[in-house]
Amino acid sequence: MTNKNLSLENLDEEFYQVTPEILESFPRFRLPLNLYIFKENVAQLEPYYRAEQRLTKEKREELFELSEEGLIFVARADHHIYAKHISKQLDLVLVDKNLKPSEIIEIFQIALTRRIHEFYEQPVKPTFEKLVSDISVLIEYLWEDQYRLKGLIKNLLTTYSLPNMAYNAGIIGIALFYDVQGKNLTKKHLTQIALGLFTYDLGLARLPKILLEKKQNLTPEEQNKINNHPLNGAKILRKLDITEAVTLQCHLEHHEYMDGSGYPRKLSGADISLSGAISALAHTFSEILTQNDPTPPTREILNKLSGMKNKYNPNLISSLSKIFIHDLMK
Repeated sequence: MTNKNLSLENLDEEFYQVTPEILESFPRFRLPLNLYIFKENVAQLEPYYRAEQRLTKEKREELFELSEEGLIFVARADHHIYAKHISKQLDLVLVDKNLKPSEIIEIFQIALTRRIHEFYEQPVKPTFEKLVSDISVLIEYLWEDQYRLKGLIKNLLTTYSLPNMAYNAGIIGIALFYDVQGKNLTKKHLTQIALGLFTYDLGLARLPKILLEKKQNLTPEEQNKINNHPLNGAKILRKLDITEAVTLQCHLEHHEYMDGSGYPRKLSGADISLSGAISALAHTFSEILTQNDPTPPTREILNKLSGMKNKYNPNLISSLSKIFIHDLMK
């Protein structure tokens, strides 16, 4: 830890303030990262605390007093440590005004993919409630300013995993729902569809890995298990007392196609719900994005989807193109 001579103008480019609320969330006497104190008389940051050293009770009290005065800082170079910590108490992003948008996006990615993974591994009440809590934080973050969606859309995950797929589908689906609903959008319905989108492949995640990774042709019994995974995912949600149609339809209909060639119920056209159609399109976009090497450009994915209007709602494809091309790429 070395002293830093910084002007007030460039201070928050390399460091950001730590609020008492954030400090309270860390372990009481051993913090995981270095802290710096701002010396106002010389406009200089000096080392205050070295990571993992034990704080005395007196030092801890002093630390909080200094933080109240806005004098305690963390180096942005340690953001990876900070992000992992904040991601475990996601509501802190709503109170920490010193984080850059890119840093908040990284925290959401870490938090939501971890919660989705935990829920997919153990779809029980405790893991579900933690996921619901983090999704609610995301919705609150977006409700304060819907233009924050642009940053999330621009930074989708490109590595394949079921949690990454679900994260991407959640962000894409939320953006589509915003665009389609317009002034009719309510926070309640946005939260309901978000919950369905971030968990839509639960039924698939519960299948044996040996089946999901099988290279040979599937037996009829194995194919039947694959075809029924949307039903099984919805069944698990119902056992967790989720009864909202908007949420369940994301599970039940993410493989239903406009021409009736999908599964498990071979729905077609207007029989497919809005949330089901959004889930299907968001799933396929995420699948193309994460399962190709090299990662295809956005325009290439959109062009591919534009040629599949027999399978996906044409109005949603147009909305998706608007979101990516007109809104983000201009």
